[in-house]
Amino acid sequence: MTRTKPISKIKKGWRLIRRFYREYVTSFKERTFIIWFLHVLFAAALIAPPFLLKQLIDEGIINRNVDLVWFLALALVGVFSFIAAIDKIRTFLGHVIAQKITYNLRNDLYSHLQKLSFRFYDNTKIGELLSRIIDDLNVVQEIIYHMPENIITNGCMILLTGIMIFYLNWRLALATLTVMPVIAISAYIISLKMFKGSREVRKRKALLASRVEDNLSGMRIIQSFVRENYEMERFDRENEGHYRGRVKVIAPMSWLFPISILILGISLAVTMGYGGHQVIEGAMTIGALTAFVMYLRRFMWPLLEISMLSESAIRFLAGMERFFKYMDMHPDIKDSPKAIKLKEVKGEIQFENIWFRYDKEVILKDINLRILPGQTIALVGPSGSGKTTVTRLIPRFYEPYKGEILLDGKDIKEVKLRSLRAQIGVVMQDDYLFSDSLVNNIAYGRLSASKKEVIEAARQANIHQFAGELPEGYETQLGERGVKVSEGQAQRISIARAVLKDSPILILDEATSSVDSETELLIQQALKKLMRNKTCIVIAHRLSTIIGADRILFIENGRIVEEGNHEQLLKKDGRYAHFYNLQFNPKSKVVSRQQT
Repeated sequence: MTRTKPISKIKKGWRLIRRFYREYVTSFKERTFIIWFLHVLFAAALIAPPFLLKQLIDEGIINRNVDLVWFLALALVGVFSFIAAIDKIRTFLGHVIAQKITYNLRNDLYSHLQKLSFRFYDNTKIGELLSRIIDDLNVVQEIIYHMPENIITNGCMILLTGIMIFYLNWRLALATLTVMPVIAISAYIISLKMFKGSREVRKRKALLASRVEDNLSGMRIIQSFVRENYEMERFDRENEGHYRGRVKVIAPMSWLFPISILILGISLAVTMGYGGHQVIEGAMTIGALTAFVMYLRRFMWPLLEISMLSESAIRFLAGMERFFKYMDMHPDIKDSPKAIKLKEVKGEIQFENIWFRYDKEVILKDINLRILPGQTIALVGPSGSGKTTVTRLIPRFYEPYKGEILLDGKDIKEVKLRSLRAQIGVVMQDDYLFSDSLVNNIAYGRLSASKKEVIEAARQANIHQFAGELPEGYETQLGERGVKVSEGQAQRISIARAVLKDSPILILDEATSSVDSETELLIQQALKKLMRNKTCIVIAHRLSTIIGADRILFIENGRIVEEGNHEQLLKKDGRYAHFYNLQFNPKSKVVSRQQT
């Protein structure tokens, strides 16, 4: 069991590497081979200086040959110039390709995340996704260039310098290399300990990012409930976990350089002691000993770096494993192979025996509903009864597990998603405003809209006067999530988006909640213009906003329990009438409280 586990991990690692190269490096194959060749050329060029220095000492200085000394000195300048040029070219090209590959990785991941449904985002922390898109791929970007550089350059250096030290003096080489395995074993043990610690750090970093993102987004709630100390304690726990994880990585890492220096010192002592003895006896020249020491250093440091490669390889594989984990997530809502594009939509919507659940909890139970083109349907009921879920099934943000939803007689599962959603305008209670200008937030409803069309949409949404009061008018930045505007203003901006989109179907989810009466009137006036000649589904707790609806459905416990217009439902004196009386008849509130 213990033997097969490392083997299976190695196989899994190779599969990830092959997949990465097949999907992301193949398109850069020619340039990649050029860079790999430059790595080999760079390593080979580094062999020349010690040998030239040997010749300069033994043939030039010892023999007092001034011309040869100057010639070899100039040759060294030429060789180092060549090495510098090669290094510049390979570094630039290598990092450009690494950046481009990372650009493609990040684009592909973001594009794929946009295809995943609401259900995925219900169960995934945004901080974790940010960590995957930014942090993981930043690590991968560095390793994409440096790992092949490490393997090829250092591998060639070890091979070529090994040949040279044996060529210069094989006895001294054998004596010196006896300590080499200690470097490899030490570096390998240290890298394993670093990996265990770094894996914990990555987990802690994702948790910390999620905590920061959550707290900064909810800072107004934190301050309003005076929970700064409580949240500081929660943040401190995550931060301390990250700190302790980092210390676990630093502890073994702090041994690496001292051990390497110690071993290098021992090797140098052996070299100078035994080599110096051979020089005195005339078995070795001073130039050869000097070159040997230089080659020895160029042999040992690459050996150390290759021994540490396992840590970089593991970080790379961990990042790619998480990347492909998300890329391999199949969207649970997607176009069917025979999906058609909608052309002209009348707006008739029909629910046939719809059942829906979140995880195991059934939310909607046997919903049957028909909405005629141009009708306004209001959904009323207690919180958590399933009203919003009904509206989110129409654009296929979620999928029912039983039943069909038809649009103009066509099953929406057989309609292309983009085509379906293009026919539906949505104004939610907490519509998202982007950290952008007012004009761009409104134009989000139709990106091709002209400035004139944006302003006209703003007029219809009763937001034009507010825009004129802003410091830079329509070009004013609204701040992150629209923090510079009130809830009522944000709602009217959302309505302006829907005006600009001008879809035949309109969904209004609590569009007038949490605003004052004056703002509600402005929103109602805007909605009245917007709803004209459209199929509308309205959710509202303020029943005054839906009294004029063609039909009102009272939903409770996932079922439609009452249906009719306002007058019909009041005559029934059922659940809707009870809700209505709670809002508009103070005496009924008192009676209700006494009954409870």
